[in-house]
Amino acid sequence: MTIFNPVESVKQITLAMEKKERFGYINVPKSSIVALSKNSENPFPASFAKNILAALKKNESKLMKAISHSLVSDIEAGKHFKVGLNKKSDYYYSNVFEYYFLNNKDVYDTIINYYIRNSSKVVVSFHDKKIIQRQIGFDAHVITVPFQNYQQKIDDIYAQVSEFGNDVDYCLMDCGILGLGLTPKIWDNLSASIIDMGKVISLSKTLSQQ
Repeated sequence: MTIFNPVESVKQITLAMEKKERFGYINVPKSSIVALSKNSENPFPASFAKNILAALKKNESKLMKAISHSLVSDIEAGKHFKVGLNKKSDYYYSNVFEYYFLNNKDVYDTIINYYIRNSSKVVVSFHDKKIIQRQIGFDAHVITVPFQNYQQKIDDIYAQVSEFGNDVDYCLMDCGILGLGLTPKIWDNLSASIIDMGKVISLSKTLSQQ
């Protein structure tokens, strides 16, 4: 199993952007694995669990799975093989955008200003349109989803994304585990690359209010 560090991960992401290749960078939080268990205290609704499982089981070279450090030992031990996390696969640094936002803002700003702002994009977010566009460009299409009951509304949210997904370069995820759940249908049916931005928008919002 190969785990790419933040530098290696961001190089792979920006290389794909530079080549204008279609790719996906998706975060796989440990909570997504836990919630798939029948013994989970807070299991996913069946339809949402189906989408999460489909995302985890996709093993394609252009779909970069980013995992937290807490998952590494379990994957190496083969504990999550049945849900698609194979110890022979490559994995990327989790929440790489947050890492650079907090540790090397110049790199983060370069990625946003050079690649994201200059590209067409649709954003799925729990935040409102003004906050999103202030961070990544006023030409962004923004789909604001309510945090409450979003798991039951995944098909409706995908339908909104599909209105833009063949006409934009990127589908940016600012919606936590919902982004993972949306990945299979977007990847299989639309032409946009998928990028999970982690909690960068929330972080930037908090800092701007201080």
